[in-house]
Formats: sequence, structure tokens, C-alpha cells
Amino acid sequence: MIVLCATSNHLLAGLWRAGKLQGSQSFNNDATGHEAFAGFLQQYSTMPVYLIADAVEEDYRLESLPHTAGAAKRELITRKLNQFYRGLEYRTAHFINRAQDKRKDDKYLFAALNNADFLQEWVQIIKSTEAQLVGVYLLPMLSQVLVKQLKLMAPHILLCEKLSSGLRQTYLHNGRLRMSRLVPNVPAEANKLGYFYLVEIEKTRLYLISQRLIAQDTTINLVLASVVGSTQHISQGISQEQDIECTDLSLGAYIKSLNLPLNLIEKMPELLHMQLLASGNVVDNLAPETLTKAYDFGRLKRNIKIAASLLGVAGTLIAAGLFYQGYNYQSELNAAKQDTTLQQYRYDDAAKNFPITTIGAEDLKAAVELDKTIAVYPKSPRRIMQVVSAALEQSPEVQLDRLRWALTNDLNMVDEDKLIALPANALPTNAALATDPTKLSELGFVNAQISGFTGDYRSALASVHKFAEQLKADPNVATVEVLQEPVNASSFVNLQGSTTDEQAVQTQPALFKLKVILKAPEIAANAAGISAP
Repeated sequence: MIVLCATSNHLLAGLWRAGKLQGSQSFNNDATGHEAFAGFLQQYSTMPVYLIADAVEEDYRLESLPHTAGAAKRELITRKLNQFYRGLEYRTAHFINRAQDKRKDDKYLFAALNNADFLQEWVQIIKSTEAQLVGVYLLPMLSQVLVKQLKLMAPHILLCEKLSSGLRQTYLHNGRLRMSRLVPNVPAEANKLGYFYLVEIEKTRLYLISQRLIAQDTTINLVLASVVGSTQHISQGISQEQDIECTDLSLGAYIKSLNLPLNLIEKMPELLHMQLLASGNVVDNLAPETLTKAYDFGRLKRNIKIAASLLGVAGTLIAAGLFYQGYNYQSELNAAKQDTTLQQYRYDDAAKNFPITTIGAEDLKAAVELDKTIAVYPKSPRRIMQVVSAALEQSPEVQLDRLRWALTNDLNMVDEDKLIALPANALPTNAALATDPTKLSELGFVNAQISGFTGDYRSALASVHKFAEQLKADPNVATVEVLQEPVNASSFVNLQGSTTDEQAVQTQPALFKLKVILKAPEIAANAAGISAP
């Protein structure tokens, strides 16, 4: 960064990098100095510029304002600035503290440059070179920073600094700036210097009393700051004449801690205040927004670039993370495929030793699912299946086509069989069996046919009746009804077909249908001579 310090007759420019002074140059306030300064700025056009004003024409006013915040606070401060310094370009409001009374008003120090002609040429050069002016600052405000860092704790301090522009006297109350006064034309003769200090300090004290900043009997701690040498002879003379407590402050050790050369600070004492500003101790800005627009715009561009860079880095990291996650997923997928292939190979190798079955995998799956479904019922078709299976073993000529099992309290229920449709008058009734709605009975509808049927209906009817008798003989069976025989002998059925069509007659299957009603498990167990489960 570039830090400038402007006085009435010259401009001191310093170049800092990382808070360390790299070099300095002085320019006279004339045409030659202005041209040289323009060339200097063009070399560092991208660096921010901080301008310190060290002038005689400074004004300070202490004022209390009602405690506000936000837009109301800004409006109130602007109104006070216009009241005190209407028409002045360089002005500011420095917050001091908040009062401890009931109202708790905010205390402000309003400061301004009454005459800024010595700054105009330097500011115009800054604008013409499009340098980024950060702000304009008063040198006494940096003296306040110096007092704070040196930990000077007296309630009333009058700091005297000998600068290139003259003798700077800064009054601070409890470490806060109240007023500063610059006296030019400091005598070079050592024998006149003590008297000069004595006279000017007395003038400053009287001014503070007149402004009611201190009382007549207020004890002031006079601090005489020096870079090299001693001001002890001056402080002793002042103490004897005005009975003021004086402190000789040698800045040599402090300057060395800031990595500043003593010989350079001795020639240009303002470099100490410039170093404070370069170290980040930014004080209140006097410059209007029109002068700092270039810096604000440049800072906005830098922030946008930084945000874009951060977003780019974040996007890259996120993309890398997603890529790494995708790579892991792909690796896991490939491993799963290899494991699936291996398991399939092992299954195929083990399946070679499985017994050969005519039942397909889908049928086996359907059977397992059906078994699971049946298992949730309170009763299962196990008994009807066992009864029919036992009868089928004794009648190998009977081929089972369909078996329906029902758990119902209606013994006269009709089977919705689309394979064998019965006429309405052929539907049997079970009047002999009582229907109890509180008990559920097990019914079975058996659709079957005579295998190897060649047209011998007499033999087919005999096989059907034999199969029905075998079912009745089971102790679990209550009744067996033949719902449909291989030949419908009803007089209500029309005869169709041709007796000469031997092939058609031979291909007709011998279908029949039975209705089986099972006994209650307790009754069936007593009939079989065993105890019911």
C-alpha cells in the first residue's frame, strides 16, 4: 500500500508491503513536485492510497447526540455535520463513548479541515492517475493510536510532538482525542526552544479552559515525545514555570519494535504515524464518497473475484468428491458383478447334481407361495387333500382335474365351475344336513375324468360310483354327492351329434363332478377311534 502525509509545503510518500516500510520519497508542493508525484503514482496504480492531512486549519467540536442506530443515526450525524461544517469537503464524526447518565447519549467529536487548499493538487493528481484513494485522515487521530499503544493512562494528557510541519499539541481525555493544535515555524536554536514550548503550551492550556474542556485547576500531564535526544531540560523549565507535571517520552525503543530506522524517523517524524496507519490502525475517514468511489469499486471487483475463486475451488472440490464417490460406486458395482458371476458359477456347478424333476421352477415357486398363503388360515385344505388322495390311490383310472376347498356355514353353496356347468334343476340340496351359521364346515368340489376313456360309459359310471364309495368310506367324510356323471341321463337335455361320427365320440372325455362334505374334526376323530388334536 501507499501512505501519504500532506503538509502545507510538501508531501511525504511511503511504500509498504506486508506492513513493512519499503521506501519513502518527498515531493514539494510546486509544479515540479506535482509532476514527480504523478510519475510515482503511475508506477503503483493498482495499490490502495491512504492520505494523512497535517494542517493548521483543523476544527474540533464535542457534541452529544441521542442514542440511535441505523438510518436514523446516519441522518442525525449528517445533519450535525451540515450544521457545523456546511460547504466543507473533508469532515467526519468520531465516536467517543456513551454517557453514563439516564439518557445515555452518544458522545461524538466532529472534526474537519477548514482549509483544504494544500490537499487539492495532490488529490487531483490521485484522481487523474486513477489511483485508488481509500480515505483522508487527520494526523492527530493517529496520535491517539500512538498514546493507546504506549499505554499512557493519565486522564488529561497533552502530547507534544515535533514534526516536519511544526509543533503538534494533542489533548486527550481518558485516551480520547478532544483537540489538536499545530504551531508552525519551530525555532531551530536550542536556547529558544524551551521558551517556545513554554509559551505555546500556555496558549493551548488557556484555549482548553476557554472551551471548557478542562477547568482552571485541572492537572494536565504534559508528554514531550522525542525520537532521539532528550527533552528533559524543556520539561524541567515548564514544570518550574507553570507547575505542570511533565513526562519525557523517548520513542527510540518503540520505533525499533516497528522495524523503522531511527535516522529516517528523525528526519521525517511523520513516518511513525504513517507506519501506524499501514499496520492496520485505520481511523475515521474525512474524504467524501466521490473521492473513494474508485477504491470501493475496485474492492467490489476484488471481492467478486475472490468469491468467484472460492466458488471455483468449492466446485472443484465438490466435483472431485462426486468423482471419487462415483469411482467407489463403480468399483463396488464391478465387485458385485464379479461376485454375482462367481455365485452363478457355483450354483450352476451345484445344480448339475440336482435330481431331474418335471416340475418347473415357476411351479415350485407358486406352490411355496400358495403354502404360505394357506398357512395364515385357521384351517387348511390338508384333510380334503388327504381324503381325495387316498381315494385316488385306490382308483388309478380316475384323473383329478380340479379340487376346490371351501370353509363355509352354507352347505348348499354352489361351485362356480366354468368347466362343467350344471342346470338349475340339477343342483342338489342338502336338506338332510343342518346348517349352523356359528360353525364352519369344510366342503370340497372334485372335478375329474376317467383316463383312457374309449366310449364305455357303463364302465365309466361304475368307476365314478366306486370312487364315490371310496370317499364315503373315509371316516373324515360326512356325505358325497355326485353333481355330474360322465353321461347326463336327464330327460331335459337335448341329444345332439351323429352316431356315425365315431371319431368325435371317441374323443369326448368322461368328465364328472363330486361334492364332498367333511365331518367336524372331533366327530371324525371319534369315528376313527382316536383323540382329536
